[in-house]
Amino acid sequence: MANWQIKSLVYGTIDLTKDQLMTGLDVGLPLPVPYLGFYLTDGNHRVLCDTGINGKYIVDGKAWAGKPAQGGEDWVLRALDEIDVAPEDIELVIYTHLHNDHAGNCHLFPNAIHIFQEVEWKELLDPLPSMRIRGDFDQSLIPQLNELNCQRVVGDVEILDDLKLILTPGHTAGSQCLLVTTKEGVYNLAGDTVHILPIAFPDMTEMTLMDGSTLPITPAPKHWGPAVPSSLVYDHYAWYRSIYRIKSILREPRFLLPGHEPSIVGKTFG
Repeated sequence: MANWQIKSLVYGTIDLTKDQLMTGLDVGLPLPVPYLGFYLTDGNHRVLCDTGINGKYIVDGKAWAGKPAQGGEDWVLRALDEIDVAPEDIELVIYTHLHNDHAGNCHLFPNAIHIFQEVEWKELLDPLPSMRIRGDFDQSLIPQLNELNCQRVVGDVEILDDLKLILTPGHTAGSQCLLVTTKEGVYNLAGDTVHILPIAFPDMTEMTLMDGSTLPITPAPKHWGPAVPSSLVYDHYAWYRSIYRIKSILREPRFLLPGHEPSIVGKTFG
C-alpha cells in the first residue's frame, strides 16, 4: 500500500461573503478564502492537484464578483518553492475541474501529464451562455492544453496506486474528486463540489479561518437536508447525487478537503 502525503498550497486569496459560497446563510458575512492546490508524494511520485487562478483574472486587485483578490503564477511558484519542489519535477497534474481559478497556470508544468475528465474538456470547448457571462472557463487554456501532454479520463479511474479519481458532477459536468490513501486514512480532495466544509456539514456553528481564528456561523435548518449547495451549481440533481456519494464513502469529516476551505491552509495530511 502506498503511503501518500498531502500538502495544501495557497495560490492566492479572495475576500468573499459566506452567502456567495453557501446559498442562503449568513448573508453579507465576510469570509476570506484561499485559492488552494495540493502537492502529493509517496516518496517516488510528485503529483499536483489544481494550478490556481491566472493573474489576468485579477484586475485592479479584484477577481470574481468584483471582490478583492490576490494570486497568479508567482503565488504558485512561491508555494512550490517553499516545499523545495520545482515545476519541472511534477509528473502529474490532476484537475478537480477546469474553471479559471483551478486550471489557470497549467503552462507552468510542461513535463507533466495533465489529467481531467473528458466531459469537462467538452464543457471548456463549448460553455453554455450562462458560463460565458460569468467567465467561469478560460478558453485561452484550450491551445495551452493542446500543447501539453493531456490525458482525458472517463468516470472513475485509479491513476496510481492509492490515487483514485471519482466523477462528481454538478458544480461542472466533469468535476471530480481525488481520493488519496494515506497511513491515516483516505482523504478526499473535493475541489469545488464542496467549496467549504459547511456545505457538506451544514450543522456547523463555526469556521476556522486562514489565520487560525474562529468565525461563528449559522447552522442550516434540518429540513434543508444533509448538504447546502454553493452559489454555483450547474446541475443540482447531479450535485446532490455527488454529495450523497462523497458522504457515503467519507469515514470522518476530517478526511474531506474542500477546494476553498480556509482551515486547511498550510497543513500537511497523511
